[in-house]
Amino acid sequence: MIADVYYFTARSRTYEGSMSKVKGPLALEKLGFKDKVKKGDKVVIKTHFGALENTRYLRPSYLRFLSDYVKEQGAIPSLAESCGWGLPESISGVHTEYSGRANEEEYLRAALMHGFTPETMGAPILMLDGPHGIDYELQPINGKRFNEVLVAGRLREFDYMIMATHFKGHSNAGFGGAIKNLGIGCVSKGGKIQAHMGKKFDVDFSKCEPECTKCIDICPTGAMSKDKDLILKKDWDKCRYCYMCRSICDKKVIDTGFSTREQFNMQFVDNAKGVVEHFGKEKIFFINYVIDITWQCDCGSSDVPFVPDIGVLSSLDPVALDQACIDLVHDSYINPHSALADIDRFSSKNMKNDWFSYIPRYDPDSGELDMNQKGIPSRHWEIQLETAEEIGLGSRNYNLIPVEIKRENEHQH
Repeated sequence: MIADVYYFTARSRTYEGSMSKVKGPLALEKLGFKDKVKKGDKVVIKTHFGALENTRYLRPSYLRFLSDYVKEQGAIPSLAESCGWGLPESISGVHTEYSGRANEEEYLRAALMHGFTPETMGAPILMLDGPHGIDYELQPINGKRFNEVLVAGRLREFDYMIMATHFKGHSNAGFGGAIKNLGIGCVSKGGKIQAHMGKKFDVDFSKCEPECTKCIDICPTGAMSKDKDLILKKDWDKCRYCYMCRSICDKKVIDTGFSTREQFNMQFVDNAKGVVEHFGKEKIFFINYVIDITWQCDCGSSDVPFVPDIGVLSSLDPVALDQACIDLVHDSYINPHSALADIDRFSSKNMKNDWFSYIPRYDPDSGELDMNQKGIPSRHWEIQLETAEEIGLGSRNYNLIPVEIKRENEHQH
């Protein structure tokens, strides 16, 4: 089946072509949002507030105008993310480029510093998996790697969801778009870890030092304990899979395994399918903002975009939407100031290419970041698209519909 993908260019000659105030809401309207959503419906806008050092996250105005549009239809918006992997900095005492997002308290603090507040958004801001990342619903799935997914629990509170995604690169996934926003952003804290590492969660109780109580002290559900002989015990019925016991243990008592880059891609695609099956495909609207297209995800710091801004795209099919974005990026010219311009074979050329095949990535053998100066191609970005289509999340076939903004108060075509 061929899915419609609506395309609003990033070019704007006047205020009537604003990507935030005009094109974002119109991208929703094209998907039939006004016809589906009723007065009083609760709508969650799922986005990413950006890591503290990141400067390429979606600017708050894009989300504010989506929030206002939801309210214009009589519905009730909220903005949401989900808790990040690892320990809160108040416990670890260490800040990295990926930290500051481990629970609701510290992530909302990062959101505030980036301009996302209930006042600026005109709507509440929350974590979909609760204050500590342990609110989830277990969704059975016939996936490529998983047979069940930890879907973020607070999705149960909403009637519809808008996936407002910053489309960009990713050093392991190849790219991050609508699929990844579903499969990483709409699962619990533990669901993120399972996407990255797999389902292994083994405890070697014999390795635990008798005096150590770190995992017991941090466990939010009391699943970890010690008996009278100071032997570590775990009550699996109480475990909510936050994996903070693994994060705080430095004795390798807990083993969560390892996933290859290929497995990681398949696992978060399985997660994405679980989210859609749990929430309902007919209740999700997808918008990709294809701007500030760096090779890094919003979880880390920001480099220079490697192609120019493209625009706003929307669809009811996340796979078709991501494929259309990929194709438009590959049909773009390289930014001579970006990391890709440092590649030997590209540095003096201003060409079109399969750019996502050349972005910096983690070497699967060494685990080190490879800036890929020799320009060795890797099409691992295609794994998530192939897997998503194979397990029925959507179709890579699409009908791209450019939408022109004529003038104020006149319908587009």
